[in-house]
Amino acid sequence: MFRRRVPLTPARRLARLLWPSMGLVRSGRYVAYRVARIQGSPHSIALGIAWGVAVAMTPLLGLHFPIAFVLAWASRASIMGAMVGTVTANPWTFPAIWYSSYRLGCTLLGMAPGHDDQARLTLAFLLDHPWQVFLPMLAGGALLGLGAGVIAYAVAKPVIQFYQEKRRERRRAVILLRGKEV
Repeated sequence: MFRRRVPLTPARRLARLLWPSMGLVRSGRYVAYRVARIQGSPHSIALGIAWGVAVAMTPLLGLHFPIAFVLAWASRASIMGAMVGTVTANPWTFPAIWYSSYRLGCTLLGMAPGHDDQARLTLAFLLDHPWQVFLPMLAGGALLGLGAGVIAYAVAKPVIQFYQEKRRERRRAVILLRGKEV
């Protein structure tokens, strides 16, 4: 009943993932409205978003949602906020996140990127020495995630407080207006 008459091809699905049919601005606006209407206290929602953003900075692809879910649940944060926060890691931001986390991790662990002068960071090197790349990315991603999570919380909480207060004021105005009409 709700299926497409002509199913999407895998190439078209990928294209819609990278460039939504309704456009990036409209998609972003839709996500902003959905985030703004998440139920909960500003602290809970902002903490959930912070957990999601922090987990998104790690190289644990496929585990971002489950890890963010568990962290939000354990800290009594908004689980929906955590899911929204993980969206910061997407095909547009992966290259910057991975490069930053790898370089930061190499610095933290005292390793040279590529780990010697002859070795280049190629697909063959990645397949032959996965831990020499994954370990710096994990260490750098954890530190990057900590910083990004703190910034996300600091930005999200006042914005959510402001929006929730404005929404309450609009609701009160509507109730008062309806009360005068009766």
